[in-house]
Formats: sequence, structure tokens, C-alpha cells
Amino acid sequence: MTGQVKAGIDIGGTGTRIIIQGNAGTLNSKTLATAEFTGISKERRSEVLADHVLSLIPQGMTLASLGIGASGPVDTTAGVIHNKDTLECFSFFPLADELTKKLGVKVAIDNDAVAAVLGEYCFGAGKNSHRLLMVTLGTGIGVALLNEGKPFRTSDGQHPEAGHIPVSGNPLTCYCGLKGCWESLASRTWLQQNLEALLPTIAFEKHDVHFYQKAAQEKEEVARIFHRYGNYLGRGLVTLLTLYGPDLTILSGSAAHYHPLFKSGLEEALTRSDAYAINKRIVPSELGDIAGALGATVIPELT
Repeated sequence: MTGQVKAGIDIGGTGTRIIIQGNAGTLNSKTLATAEFTGISKERRSEVLADHVLSLIPQGMTLASLGIGASGPVDTTAGVIHNKDTLECFSFFPLADELTKKLGVKVAIDNDAVAAVLGEYCFGAGKNSHRLLMVTLGTGIGVALLNEGKPFRTSDGQHPEAGHIPVSGNPLTCYCGLKGCWESLASRTWLQQNLEALLPTIAFEKHDVHFYQKAAQEKEEVARIFHRYGNYLGRGLVTLLTLYGPDLTILSGSAAHYHPLFKSGLEEALTRSDAYAINKRIVPSELGDIAGALGATVIPELT
């Protein structure tokens, strides 16, 4: 094989996914446990990550660029992650610059929600959308908005951390400093903790939506947890839909799989009078877990 390829990396608190993309589609991929890098000195982490990328490039082909999506905050200008809470092992050092030196190609980094929404816009459910909103429901909440294919930015050019907005009077303080923060109440973490407290003998991650549909039919308390989760999710989402006015919203991440169970609570929170109607066209991710890594291959083209 000959020609150039693009690489994309999606760095999350749990897993790091690498994809090699060619003109014909995905040529290779690999998923690593992010925790593996905590046992490597900070001075060598970029080198090890670069070696993983190079190992996936087919013989005879060359790397053209590398894009990285990472759970934020991310300084997209300096190419540095500032996430001491869920991604400390890749934070506070010039990751993008170090990878540029090791690989000899352009490297650009952005928030993982931006990477995921770019993936859906270019390759998945968001094709042809003019204003696309994406909410990722995982360990935390990620939010990204594309307007005509371009990420929405704050005045200083950075990605707004819209998963951290107040949605209730809950006294719990999020690591971001807010009480009643949306991420604290509507991430997969909240759902998992509450289900495991109710069903202590059941490992949340080992059961799919069908298991919990049956559990919700047998135990009203399970159904109430999912309804409450949907309601919390809707409290933040209704704010974003009102302010941004997207023509399409995509839900992704591990908790999005349970949409049939929390749909009623979500719709309840999104209900408004006709005069203040919002676009409630909400669809699931088409690409699933690979959206972030695929979208990351596009990031260098935006800078």
C-alpha cells in the first residue's frame, strides 16, 4: 500500500482509542487502557503514544497529520490538556508539541466532545446538519456545537465546558466548583452509582438496556431512577436547545444506550408551551464509541 494516512486519538479517562484513516476508510485501530500511561514517566508518555500510532500505519504508507480529542479543559492553542480530575496523566505538559517533534507532522488537539461531533458530522448521523449539537454521556458530560461544520468557541478561542452548568439546588459540589452541576447529576456516573446502590449485587457495566428494562418492570424504584436521570439530563439540555437552537441533537456515550428507559423523564423536562417551542429532534449516535477517534482525524484541518 502507498499514500498518506491521517491518525486520530480519542483520550478518555478510561480508554485511549487510536484510528488510522485512509481514503478508503479506517485502515487500523487500537484501544488502550489510559491507566497504562500512569506507570510511564511523564517525559516518555508522548514517545510511547507516538510509537503506538506508528505501529498502526500500514507498510508503505506515511502519516500526514494527527488529531487528538481529550476530555477537557483543553487549551487548543497551546496544545495542552488541563484536566487534573479525570485525565491527569496527560495533563500539564505540551502533548501536541512533543508529538509534532516525534512524528514530524502537524498535530492538533481539541476537546473530546468536539472530536465526537466532528465524527458524526463527517461520517455519521450529523451529515447535512447546519447547526449540530452533541451531548456525550460518559464518566462526565461533554457538549459540542458545530455551526456549518465549525466548532463554537468562546471569545478567547477555547471550547466552552457546557457540561458544567447549574441545573438544580442540589447541595453536592462538583469538582468544577458548582453546586447542582449538570455533570454531577446527569453523567453515566450518577446513573451507575444510584443503580448500584439500589441493586448492590449487580455490576452496572455488565448489563445492557434489555436487562434494565426487565428490572424496571419488576422494581418501580429502578424505573424511578431512570426517570429522574432523564429529568436531570433534560434540565441541562433544555437550556442548550433554547440558547443554541440546533437543527439536530445527537446523544452519545455509554449512558445514551439507556435512552428507552430515561426517555419519559427527558421529554418531561423538555416540555414547553407552543410559544416557546424548541427543536426536540434528538437522535442516538450512529458511530458509537469510534466517533471521537474518527472525528479527531479532522481536527488538524480546522487549525
